[in-house]
Amino acid sequence: MLLPILILALISATGLLLFLFDRVNRLVLNALIGLWAGSMLSVSLVHIFPASLEQTEYAVYAFIAGFLAIYLIEEILTPHIHDSGHGDHTHEDPHEHYDHVALVSFIAIFLHTLFDGLGIRAGFAISTEIGYTILIGIAIHQIPVSLSLAALFRESKFQTHIQIIFILIFALAAPIGFAISDIVFSDISWVWTGLITAMAGGSLLYVATADLLPVIHSQTRNKYITVLLFIIWAVGMSAVRFFE
Repeated sequence: MLLPILILALISATGLLLFLFDRVNRLVLNALIGLWAGSMLSVSLVHIFPASLEQTEYAVYAFIAGFLAIYLIEEILTPHIHDSGHGDHTHEDPHEHYDHVALVSFIAIFLHTLFDGLGIRAGFAISTEIGYTILIGIAIHQIPVSLSLAALFRESKFQTHIQIIFILIFALAAPIGFAISDIVFSDISWVWTGLITAMAGGSLLYVATADLLPVIHSQTRNKYITVLLFIIWAVGMSAVRFFE
C-alpha cells in the first residue's frame, strides 16, 4: 500500500506547478480562487458536516465553533494594520489579506485531508477494492484543491520558498493521516474524530463565505468567468456526494 500513498502525495503536490512560472496569468489565478471557493463551500456543508454528524450529534456545535474561531482569529489576532489610506477611506492591502486567508485555508484543509488519510486506511481495512476506491476519489479532488491553495499562496506576501513548503506539507497530509491512524486514532473515540472534523468544516465555510466570496465579488475583469466556475464547482462537488 506504500506506492498508492506515495502517488497520492505526488498528486496532492500538483499546486507546485504554479511555481514553475515567474508570473501566472491573472485570469488563471482568479479561476482557481473561484474553484477553491466553490470546493470549500461544498466540502464543508455537503461532505464534512453530514459525515461529522454521523459520528456525534454535537458536531453541529463544533462546526459553528470552527466558524467562529476563525472569525475571532481574523478580527482579534490579525488586525488590518497594513491598510493603505486614501483620504477618509482605507483599503486593506490585497496581498496582506491573502496572507491570513491562505494560512487559515491551509490549516483547515490540512486537517480535513489528514482525516481523508484515515478514511483511506479504514477502507483498506475493509477490503482492498474499497481502499483503492476511496483513494482514487480523494486523489481526483486533490488536484484542484492543491492548485487553488497554491494560487492563494501566490497572491500572499509569504516568501516563495515558504509557500512551497506549505504546499509540500499539504501534500503529505493524507499520507500522514494514513500512517498514524493505527498509532493515534485507534485510541481516539469517533466522537472526538467527528468534533475535530466538524471544526475543520466550519473553518472552511468561514474562509469560503467571508474571505473568498468578497474577493470574487470585488473583481472587475472577467468576474463572471470566476463566478461561473465557482457555481459549477460548488454544484459539481456537491453532486459527488451521491456517488460516495
